[in-house]
Amino acid sequence: MKKQLLIPQILFSGVIKKAKNVENKDSNWEIPLDTLLEQVKKLPPILSQLKQKDRAIFTWFLVDDSIDKRGMLKIEKQLEAFIEEYIDDWEVEAVLIPTSEHAAYEDIRLEVDILTHKLFKRFPFEHFTQIVGFGDVVPFQAIFLEGLQKFGDRYASLYYENNELHITHTNSEPNIRNWEREFRVFIMDHDYQTALELLRDVEQTKEVLGVKYLLQMMIDRFNFAFEDAFNHLIQAREMLSHPLLEETSEKLSLLLSQDNKTRDINRIVELYRQLDVYIDIDDTTSFLIRFYRAREAILYYLLHHAQVVPSPVQSKKKSTIYQVVDELEHKYDNWEIDGMYGAYFYLKSQNVAQTLNVRNKSFIGHSRKGVDKKQLWHSYFGTSHATMERAKKRFFMDTSLLFRDLGNPLDENIMDINRMLIQLVSTILLKGQK
Repeated sequence: MKKQLLIPQILFSGVIKKAKNVENKDSNWEIPLDTLLEQVKKLPPILSQLKQKDRAIFTWFLVDDSIDKRGMLKIEKQLEAFIEEYIDDWEVEAVLIPTSEHAAYEDIRLEVDILTHKLFKRFPFEHFTQIVGFGDVVPFQAIFLEGLQKFGDRYASLYYENNELHITHTNSEPNIRNWEREFRVFIMDHDYQTALELLRDVEQTKEVLGVKYLLQMMIDRFNFAFEDAFNHLIQAREMLSHPLLEETSEKLSLLLSQDNKTRDINRIVELYRQLDVYIDIDDTTSFLIRFYRAREAILYYLLHHAQVVPSPVQSKKKSTIYQVVDELEHKYDNWEIDGMYGAYFYLKSQNVAQTLNVRNKSFIGHSRKGVDKKQLWHSYFGTSHATMERAKKRFFMDTSLLFRDLGNPLDENIMDINRMLIQLVSTILLKGQK
């Protein structure tokens, strides 16, 4: 997305809820299109007065947090297509705030904080403006306060009255950084080592020690030291109680399973959890390193665990990826392997090959060049006419189909742990104030 003079944001009212008794599992949500259309039709006269060449608008929605990530991405795509029909020459990007019936203001504020932080990282110089008069009060306030905190004097309110625009900047004091705010930022950036260092001078209560063990667990995971990660999680569970800790314990135990097939597929899942992180923080170098290994790991998984006619595997770890693909083709052709065709053909696709060719032509492959982010995502999407954000969403959608074919759905375990860590630190601070 190119730099532009002003980026408008609008919050639409209502909540996109999970549908009840819906037979079509690919669309098990309810979008109040009539109410949405009524609000969308108010946008053209407002946007027409923003005289700028590059046009993008962020549209915010509350959405039921029980909808999985694939569902969220499909909702975003549906909303963007719907709104773009009514506003000419504007690129729409939907932003979904996960919520529930029992969500408190602080819960909504945390989700908005995470989403706004991503925008702040993507747009370090652009100005944002929030259109007033739309949306419900609580999420509107959360978006405004987080926008003001992140962007400072680059954030404004847009009023539309009597066919005229009024853009008002709020004079705010510079954001005072305290250790909780710093901790949040480090967690949202997945910088667990620095977050751990930040807790060094904090009173070492039972809860703080539990958080430190969790941070060490995350550091271990990204270093593929799964046994160490599991042991640190055990120590954390002695200090803290949370349902997510038990769920995470089960996931880590699968990474250490004595059953080769169970261990291998779950380590592939863990690789893709980490790919999700590197996309989130826009670390394309780490993404390409992991993606190359992930493709290799899945091809070996098919070679070793998808056989219906047991036969020796000729390709070893030292074999080239092309030798592995050739052996897979041979086994598929001879019906020694059957099933998981979607995974097999996806990994052989031009999208994946062209993406990894960007790696090969960079300093992490066979050249000295840097990684071109636009080339990377345009290669994956197959065209330069899509934005990088839409290409990333395509990757997530393809990945979810890949793992559905492999029989192991993806999850949001790392992102869920991040939320828990932020909430734990907030709770620790509240206890300290009493």
